[in-house]
Amino acid sequence: MNNIWLTEELHSYYRKALHVKRVLVEEQTDYQYLQVVETEFFGNALILDGIIQLTEQDNMGYHEMITHVPALAVENPKRALVVGGGDGGSLQQLLRYPSMEEVVVCELDRKVVEYSRQYFPGFGDPWSDPRAKLVVQDAFEYLKIPGNTFDVIVSDTTDPIGMAERLFSEEFFGLMWGALNPGGALATQCEQPYFDTALIKEIYGFARSMAKSPDYYYAQVPTYPGGGIGFMYASNTPWQNGLTRAYPPGQMNYINPDVHRAAFALPEFFRRELHG
Repeated sequence: MNNIWLTEELHSYYRKALHVKRVLVEEQTDYQYLQVVETEFFGNALILDGIIQLTEQDNMGYHEMITHVPALAVENPKRALVVGGGDGGSLQQLLRYPSMEEVVVCELDRKVVEYSRQYFPGFGDPWSDPRAKLVVQDAFEYLKIPGNTFDVIVSDTTDPIGMAERLFSEEFFGLMWGALNPGGALATQCEQPYFDTALIKEIYGFARSMAKSPDYYYAQVPTYPGGGIGFMYASNTPWQNGLTRAYPPGQMNYINPDVHRAAFALPEFFRRELHG
């Protein structure tokens, strides 16, 4: 076996690496450097600008938690928006709700969609579902269009580097909040407590200024920095409402009622930083 390692250095003091069996795609798109590689143990992996976005083996921790926590809090969600999410993983989960009439994915880079459909068959090609709608556009501009309102919004973005940095701004959070229907809920990718405390506190401040029931929660994803990823929940509906509702049809691979509840229990050092 070739001794090829994909090494990611998101922080100057921390690295992680995956053993690569072969490179499947390597392309500079109009927006980013895109790779799909086959790895040992983790299966196919999508990498954008040198940063791992997902693998076949552990994506369920990310996709199930970022989608079902807000979607379960909303009674019978009918319309959802995924910001980014061109891989189709969040789309797949939201389409599981029988009440869902449309899921819009606002993805800037069409190449992410094309290669993910080819190399991540485990998502079941959710794009073929007639309720799925792909919008190839900057989400900033899309959310400014009058009438674009949703019951659930999921900000499934890359890390706050380069163009994606503004997707973590107060302005963008305000655009998402303004696009929520009454009783709606949103969840955003919100980084890692050990490495990104200051950014998380800033985003929590945005959420608190707008929503009655904001909160931070966490999931284990081994291929992300520190072995996990956090999310910011924002709604006027408490996330606990989701604990009383039945999961949509199909098998869950990560979330269950105990995990759902425990995800909001924060380590003490981080709880102090966030809540004082």
